[in-house]
Amino acid sequence: MEIKGEHQILDLGQLGKHECSHAIEFFQRLAPGGCFEIKACCLLSQLFFDLQQRHGLGFYWWPLERGPLVWRVKVGKPPQGLSPTIKSVMAADRQRLNELWRGFEFAVSFCQIDDLHQRLGELWLGLRRYIDIEEAILFPLLEAQTHRNYSATEAMRSEHREIERAMEELNKLRSTRDCATILETFDQPIEPMTFFQSHCNKEDMTLYSVIERVLDDAKKTELLSLIQVFEI
Repeated sequence: MEIKGEHQILDLGQLGKHECSHAIEFFQRLAPGGCFEIKACCLLSQLFFDLQQRHGLGFYWWPLERGPLVWRVKVGKPPQGLSPTIKSVMAADRQRLNELWRGFEFAVSFCQIDDLHQRLGELWLGLRRYIDIEEAILFPLLEAQTHRNYSATEAMRSEHREIERAMEELNKLRSTRDCATILETFDQPIEPMTFFQSHCNKEDMTLYSVIERVLDDAKKTELLSLIQVFEI
């Protein structure tokens, strides 16, 4: 176990049955609301399915790095007494993405090159997964349940493309270590997370409220299980 600040990192190396068992035991000792990072040399799909079999909907995970040599994820427990809903699970992801953005802004301000490269990579991967979950799972389900092309989902898909374009501009910072270039690029009117927050506010009023209303409990549980182990 590696400790980086208050951040615990469990390095599993080559992921086998023993390593999966070790990770699950560590997760079981985790306090509600807590989280830790897992590193491995391969995809962690089997671990996610093992966690789901043992703990149902009682865990979160988010990607931090996706190969080709290292895979890193963040795994967490919901706060005590919180029953997960589609909205609460996606909201927890949003909070994490906003924290990554604040860390990225801090690293830019002090020109901490390695840290800003890492935060930007984690942010881009997290946004990619968030968008993919909505477009691959939530939007089609909502459209099917309402038996029509839902105009709100088309508008949200369009906003996703705008967020991606803004992030692609910022992603260019990962190819330079020059502070002047970084600050010049960052000073442009490109604020993907400001737009993302506005986008999320619209989702709360349309997408998630409708999904919660039109789905029965069994379907919601099935949907949460799909979201929980979703990989990009």
